[in-house]
Amino acid sequence: MNNLFSLKQAVHDACVSTLQERIEQAVAGMEQARESSTADTKSSAGDKHETARAMAQLELEKQAVALGNLREMEHVLQRIDPSQRCTAIVPGSLVSTDQGTYYISAAAGKLDVEGTTVMAISMQAPIVEFLKGIAPTGSGKFNGRKVKLLSVA
Repeated sequence: MNNLFSLKQAVHDACVSTLQERIEQAVAGMEQARESSTADTKSSAGDKHETARAMAQLELEKQAVALGNLREMEHVLQRIDPSQRCTAIVPGSLVSTDQGTYYISAAAGKLDVEGTTVMAISMQAPIVEFLKGIAPTGSGKFNGRKVKLLSVA
Protein backbone atom coordinates (compact mmCIF):
# COMPACT_ATOMS: atom_id res chain seq x y z
CA MET A 1 0.00 0.00 0.00
CA ASN A 2 2.74 2.44 0.93
CA ASN A 3 4.50 1.58 -2.34
CA LEU A 4 1.34 2.53 -4.24
CA PHE A 5 1.15 5.84 -2.38
CA SER A 6 4.77 6.66 -3.24
CA LEU A 7 3.90 6.19 -6.93
CA LYS A 8 0.92 8.52 -6.74
CA GLN A 9 2.78 11.86 -7.12
CA ALA A 10 4.67 10.57 -10.18
CA VAL A 11 1.42 9.36 -11.73
CA HIS A 12 -0.22 12.74 -11.10
CA ASP A 13 2.76 14.55 -12.65
CA ALA A 14 2.65 12.27 -15.72
CA CYS A 15 -1.07 12.92 -16.07
CA VAL A 16 -0.55 16.69 -15.90
CA SER A 17 2.30 16.48 -18.42
CA THR A 18 0.27 14.37 -20.86
CA LEU A 19 -2.63 16.77 -20.61
CA GLN A 20 -0.36 19.79 -21.19
CA GLU A 21 1.00 18.16 -24.37
CA ARG A 22 -2.54 17.56 -25.63
CA ILE A 23 -3.52 21.16 -24.85
CA GLU A 24 -0.49 22.44 -26.78
CA GLN A 25 -1.42 20.21 -29.73
CA ALA A 26 -5.01 21.48 -29.71
CA VAL A 27 -3.84 25.11 -29.60
CA ALA A 28 -1.43 24.44 -32.48
CA GLY A 29 -4.24 22.74 -34.42
CA MET A 30 -6.48 25.76 -33.90
CA GLU A 31 -3.74 28.10 -35.10
CA GLN A 32 -3.13 25.94 -38.15
CA ALA A 33 -6.85 25.92 -38.98
CA ARG A 34 -6.97 29.72 -38.63
CA GLU A 35 -4.01 30.09 -40.96
CA SER A 36 -5.56 27.69 -43.43
CA SER A 37 -8.82 29.64 -43.54
CA THR A 38 -7.03 32.91 -44.30
CA ALA A 39 -4.36 31.47 -46.65
CA ASP A 40 -6.75 30.70 -49.48
CA THR A 41 -7.80 34.32 -50.01
CA LYS A 42 -5.99 34.50 -53.37
CA SER A 43 -7.88 31.60 -54.94
CA SER A 44 -9.51 32.44 -58.27
CA ALA A 45 -12.11 29.68 -58.02
CA GLY A 46 -14.85 30.99 -55.73
CA ASP A 47 -16.49 27.66 -54.88
CA LYS A 48 -13.13 26.01 -54.24
CA HIS A 49 -12.15 28.87 -51.94
CA GLU A 50 -15.44 28.71 -50.02
CA THR A 51 -15.17 24.94 -49.59
CA ALA A 52 -11.60 25.19 -48.28
CA ARG A 53 -12.61 27.99 -45.94
CA ALA A 54 -15.61 26.00 -44.61
CA MET A 55 -13.41 22.95 -44.04
CA ALA A 56 -10.91 25.08 -42.13
CA GLN A 57 -13.74 26.53 -40.04
CA LEU A 58 -15.01 23.05 -39.19
CA GLU A 59 -11.50 22.00 -38.15
CA LEU A 60 -11.20 25.13 -36.01
CA GLU A 61 -14.49 24.33 -34.26
CA LYS A 62 -13.41 20.70 -33.72
CA GLN A 63 -10.11 21.83 -32.16
CA ALA A 64 -11.95 24.38 -29.99
CA VAL A 65 -14.23 21.65 -28.59
CA ALA A 66 -11.23 19.40 -27.93
CA LEU A 67 -9.42 22.26 -26.20
CA GLY A 68 -12.48 22.96 -24.04
CA ASN A 69 -12.61 19.32 -22.94
CA LEU A 70 -8.89 19.31 -22.20
CA ARG A 71 -9.21 22.50 -20.13
CA GLU A 72 -12.01 20.85 -18.10
CA MET A 73 -9.73 17.87 -17.42
CA GLU A 74 -6.96 20.29 -16.45
CA HIS A 75 -9.26 21.90 -13.87
CA VAL A 76 -10.08 18.48 -12.42
CA LEU A 77 -6.37 17.72 -12.05
CA GLN A 78 -5.70 21.10 -10.44
CA ARG A 79 -8.23 20.31 -7.70
CA ILE A 80 -6.47 17.04 -6.81
CA ASP A 81 -3.84 16.99 -4.10
CA PRO A 82 -1.72 13.90 -4.83
CA SER A 83 -0.09 14.11 -1.39
CA GLN A 84 -3.43 13.18 0.24
CA ARG A 85 -3.90 9.54 1.16
CA CYS A 86 -7.21 8.12 -0.01
CA THR A 87 -9.01 5.27 1.70
CA ALA A 88 -12.03 5.41 -0.60
CA ILE A 89 -12.37 5.74 -4.35
CA VAL A 90 -12.57 9.48 -4.92
CA PRO A 91 -10.90 11.91 -7.35
CA GLY A 92 -7.18 11.56 -6.73
CA SER A 93 -7.27 7.88 -5.72
CA LEU A 94 -4.68 5.53 -7.11
CA VAL A 95 -6.40 2.16 -7.22
CA SER A 96 -4.67 -1.17 -7.64
CA THR A 97 -6.61 -4.21 -8.83
CA ASP A 98 -5.52 -7.60 -10.08
CA GLN A 99 -6.51 -6.35 -13.56
CA GLY A 100 -4.51 -3.10 -13.49
CA THR A 101 -3.86 0.19 -11.77
CA TYR A 102 -6.15 3.20 -12.16
CA TYR A 103 -5.66 6.86 -11.33
CA ILE A 104 -9.08 8.38 -10.70
CA SER A 105 -8.64 11.88 -12.08
CA ALA A 106 -9.07 12.88 -15.71
CA ALA A 107 -9.47 10.64 -18.73
CA ALA A 108 -5.85 10.98 -19.87
CA GLY A 109 -5.54 7.32 -20.83
CA LYS A 110 -2.62 4.95 -20.48
CA LEU A 111 0.47 6.22 -18.65
CA ASP A 112 3.73 4.38 -18.06
CA VAL A 113 5.19 5.59 -14.78
CA GLU A 114 8.22 4.08 -13.06
CA GLY A 115 7.71 0.75 -14.78
CA THR A 116 4.00 0.61 -13.93
CA THR A 117 1.19 0.97 -16.45
CA VAL A 118 -1.57 3.16 -15.05
CA MET A 119 -4.87 4.09 -16.66
CA ALA A 120 -5.87 7.67 -15.84
CA ILE A 121 -9.68 7.65 -15.88
CA SER A 122 -12.45 9.99 -14.84
CA MET A 123 -14.98 9.49 -12.06
CA GLN A 124 -17.58 8.84 -14.79
CA ALA A 125 -15.80 5.71 -16.08
CA PRO A 126 -17.95 2.58 -15.57
CA ILE A 127 -15.11 0.76 -13.78
CA VAL A 128 -15.10 3.49 -11.11
CA GLU A 129 -18.74 2.85 -10.18
CA PHE A 130 -17.98 -0.85 -10.04
CA LEU A 131 -14.91 -0.35 -7.83
CA LYS A 132 -16.78 1.98 -5.48
CA GLY A 133 -19.17 -0.89 -4.78
CA ILE A 134 -16.43 -3.32 -3.74
CA ALA A 135 -15.21 -3.61 -0.17
CA PRO A 136 -11.46 -3.13 0.38
CA THR A 137 -9.63 -6.27 -0.79
CA GLY A 138 -12.96 -7.57 -2.08
CA SER A 139 -13.81 -8.72 -5.57
CA GLY A 140 -16.65 -8.80 -8.04
CA LYS A 141 -17.43 -9.25 -11.73
CA PHE A 142 -17.02 -6.41 -14.18
CA ASN A 143 -17.81 -7.04 -17.86
CA GLY A 144 -17.77 -10.76 -17.22
CA ARG A 145 -14.31 -10.74 -15.62
CA LYS A 146 -13.51 -11.20 -11.96
CA VAL A 147 -11.75 -8.12 -10.55
CA LYS A 148 -10.14 -8.00 -7.13
CA LEU A 149 -9.53 -4.64 -5.43
CA LEU A 150 -6.03 -4.83 -3.95
CA SER A 151 -5.46 -1.37 -2.49
CA VAL A 152 -6.34 2.33 -2.65
CA ALA A 153 -3.86 5.17 -2.10
